[in-house]
Parts: sequence; C-alpha cells; structure tokens
Amino acid sequence: MSQLLAAPLPDDTETSLSADAKAHQEASLQHARLVMSDGKRYAASTRQGTQWVTPAAGCLLQPAVGDLALVSLMDGQGYILTVLERGAPDSPAEVALPGDLQLSLPQGRLALTAAHGIALNAGPMLNLAAQQLTTVLQDADVACQTLNLTGDEAYTQWNSRTDVSGSHLDIATRSESHAEHSVRRVAGHEEVSAQSMRQIVEHDWSVQADTADLQADDRVAVNAASVQLG
Repeated sequence: MSQLLAAPLPDDTETSLSADAKAHQEASLQHARLVMSDGKRYAASTRQGTQWVTPAAGCLLQPAVGDLALVSLMDGQGYILTVLERGAPDSPAEVALPGDLQLSLPQGRLALTAAHGIALNAGPMLNLAAQQLTTVLQDADVACQTLNLTGDEAYTQWNSRTDVSGSHLDIATRSESHAEHSVRRVAGHEEVSAQSMRQIVEHDWSVQADTADLQADDRVAVNAASVQLG
C-alpha cells in the first residue's frame, strides 16, 4: 500500500491523544494530512501522532491519500469532517453517500452546468417526471432495444427525414397524406384491399403492365368522349 508522507503508523490498541483528561472529554479539531488508507479508514498525521480516522457522514467529498483534511479527535476516535486541500487536484473528485439520496428544493430550481459534458449512469432504471420538457440538441443518437411512445398528440417537423426498417406497420382509424410530389417504388408484390376505393386524377392517368386484368362481379363502365382500344 502506497504512503505519500513519512509518518509512524497508528496503533489500533492505543490512543494517540494527549493524556490530559480534558482532551478526552472535548473534541479536538485540527488540520491533518492523510498519509495512507486501508480502504475504509485513513491514517491522519496529527499533532498527537498518526491516528486512524474515518469520513464523517457529512463529508460528501471522498478523501484521498495526500489530502489535507479537517479532523475531529476525541477519546481515541477520529472523523474527517471535510477535505480542505486535495493532494491531487487534477484527479477526478468523488462525492459519495451510502444509501439513497433525495434532493429537495421546495421553493427553487436546480441548474447543472458542465463545461465538458455530463455522463449519467442510472443502472437498471431512469425515471423522469415533469409538466414540460424542452431539449435543444445539435446532434442526438438514441439506441434502445424497445421503444414505446404513448400520448394524446404527436407533431414532428423536419427539413429532411429518412425511415429505414425491416418491417413497418401502421394502424390508424383515419389516415390522410398530403404531398406536392410523391413517388413510390415497390420491388416485390403490392396488394391493396379496401371496402370501397375512389381515385380522382385531375390530368392524366395511365397504367402500364405486361398483363392487366379488370374484373367486376356486376358491371364495368367506361364513360368518355372517346375510347381507344389497341
């Protein structure tokens, strides 16, 4: 285990506090350098010697070996109240709490600003609830195995849009499409089934096929000023 500062290791069986009885009754606050760690505790170099200390529940910034901390010592017990100076300021800082955490702002708003981005890892679940959501992005990439969108209304507007899918299914009570120019190309078979169908073409309408069949159970009517066959 690495040790940044040369200091005698604390003794787990003996207290390093002063023998003065008053020192055993009142907590002593002092600056101490953290010289080593066993994973949960830290060895702090104090005026009384080196003593094991643990981060207090309110010490949000996780200490690291080499940090200068404010420690509280009393009756052989020691706590790190806060980190005063980081030993490695260029390394990532860690804010950690055991258990669940809830932030409450009854009369305010929360603003997060990060110059180099935010990485969020929510584990098995991420829940968002808001009356209104506004997102402004220059580029966005979304990858998911299953996507379910449910709502009363949906409106999208794009200058250009491309949809690519292996299988596509639209189900609607009423469907209407408007386009200035439309081209549809089907490489394989296309089949349209409807209870009734009407096509209105303002100018020209033509059908070209190798074989064309027109079948009706009751009647086939062709109404025109002139009819040309062949």
